[in-house]
Amino acid sequence: MFISTLSDAVVQVILFGIVPLIWWLVTARKKENFFHWLGFHKFRAENRRRYLLWFFGILVGSFVVGEFAILIRGDFVLGVSAYQGLGLAAVPSAVIFSFIQTALSEEIFFRGFLLKRLAHQFGFRTANIIHASIFGVIHLLEVWGQTSFIAGAVIVIYPFFAALLLGYLNEKKSDGSIYPSWLIHGTLNTVEHILQAMM
Repeated sequence: MFISTLSDAVVQVILFGIVPLIWWLVTARKKENFFHWLGFHKFRAENRRRYLLWFFGILVGSFVVGEFAILIRGDFVLGVSAYQGLGLAAVPSAVIFSFIQTALSEEIFFRGFLLKRLAHQFGFRTANIIHASIFGVIHLLEVWGQTSFIAGAVIVIYPFFAALLLGYLNEKKSDGSIYPSWLIHGTLNTVEHILQAMM
């Protein structure tokens, strides 16, 4: 399971990186390193305590709201069910799936590429709403026709608000670095998968 998950993760990161790579080659290759352009760079918070409050507030708040969303949704469990009941044996695979296959690939495309390019065109506020809307709708498309209207609405709304917060954290608090959103996104997914594995 681990090797299969790792290979799937690598493939997904490559697939999610193709459009950004082509865009960078055409528009920014001579101006900036590809990884820096996507937001893979260190940052320095002006007020460390305030920054940590933002970071952990988003992390804990997203977890609590996410668990509440699962309760409301009720009739559908996303991909986390693949680990249900597997116990500690699922942890290495769940970490790779959570941090690399889902969080890294999604952060590269949505916060590293889409949000930054939209912000350049429309300004941050509009770009953040557009990218978060697309992020929410994409989650619904994954389960289209398999869930009720209420569950579908929750599947759109929760990722929408999480994307708004992650976009704000990256662009307004972290100098455009996607490391914070990657860490939060990966942690939330990992915790959810491990909770499923222990059921």
